[in-house]
This record gives sequence, C-alpha cells and structure tokens, in this order.
Amino acid sequence: MFVQDCIDTSIPFLRSTDTIGYALALMEEFKADALAVIDNNIFQGTIGEKILQEMDEEMHINELSLHFQQQRIDEGTHLFDVLKKTAEGSSYFLPVVSVDQEYMGSITPTKLLNAVVMQSSLANVGGIIVLELETKDYSLTEISKIVESNGAMILHFMMTTSVNQHMMQVSLKINKNDLKDIQLTFERYRYTVVAVLHQSEYDLQLKERYDSLMKYLEL
Repeated sequence: MFVQDCIDTSIPFLRSTDTIGYALALMEEFKADALAVIDNNIFQGTIGEKILQEMDEEMHINELSLHFQQQRIDEGTHLFDVLKKTAEGSSYFLPVVSVDQEYMGSITPTKLLNAVVMQSSLANVGGIIVLELETKDYSLTEISKIVESNGAMILHFMMTTSVNQHMMQVSLKINKNDLKDIQLTFERYRYTVVAVLHQSEYDLQLKERYDSLMKYLEL
C-alpha cells in the first residue's frame, strides 16, 4: 500500500520550453488543475492553472520558475500519507518523485480512489456496522473481541470524532453478511448501533457512490 500502487503515467508533464498556451490546453484536455514541470526527467516543480491563466499564452514555462510549487510525493510514501498529503495540498494532481528527484508519474483522484478500494479490504465480501460511543469509552480491543466472539473478523476499520472530541463513530467492515448476532452483542455491551449495512445494501450504495464520483471526475 505505497504510492507506487496509485501512480497514473497517462498524465502529461510540462517542459521549461513549453508555452503557457500549450500548458493550458493540456490542463483542459486532462482536466488537471496543475502539472509537473520536468527537464531531463528531473522534477523542477509544479505550476497551477490559475497562475497560467493570468499570463500571456506566448510566454514560456521557464519564465515562471518563481511560481513553481514544490508539492510532490516521495517514492515509498505509504498510501495513508498519500491521502493526507492530497487532502492538505492545493491540487489533486501531485507528482511522484524518486530519491534521485526523477519524475515517476502523478497521483490522480481516480487512481487514488481505485488504490484505496483495491489495496484495502473494502472490496471483500462482508457487511458494515457503525457504532457511536463516547471517546473516553473507546477500546479497539473490546470491539475486536465482540466481533471475534461471534466467529467473525474485522476487515477494515475507520473512526471519526465530533468537533469537540467528545463523541465518536466507529465503522467496521466485517467478513460476514449477516450481522444480526454481532449487532445484538454490541447492544448488550451498551454500544449504540447507528447503522447496519448487509452485503446487498452495501454493494448497491458503494456502486452508486462510485458511479457518481466517476461521473463527477469526468466533468
């Protein structure tokens, strides 16, 4: 689960000698808000569409070197950190650079989403159960024991906290379709079960959301 698993080599890059008009045309064609600038396969930086739109289209990229951003993802970065860097960055198109500063490709929303789904257990058969509890009562050990006591195992785990950090929701992907017994056990231990999504419901919702996201990315 490293950045190498979600590199998109189809995204073009710019050279210092390219014109701004050419760069804007590439960004329009590939729906990219920024592109990497590469010379002799060495990463020079990235340049954003907004900056280019303010310039004369006959100018060359090397005339804007002061505007180059150094946002990039280093080879060997874990997928979790890739997601964090993407969320923190000003662009969803981030270049991947080797230890020798060589350009390897770019991260795109579509590639990143596919990598998250395929490299995690989200694509495995099973259902989802969502719990709500006070942050002070959280115990992954206890939650795991409850699931395992029903002959099941947690495939994927995600938690979110409220703004004041007082309450939290825990979403569990479990390797069973029928979660009734697990739900009853959690309720017996005084957990609040917010939602239970069995496989058929989960597959439908996941497909609908994935299709909607793909349509949005194609706009």
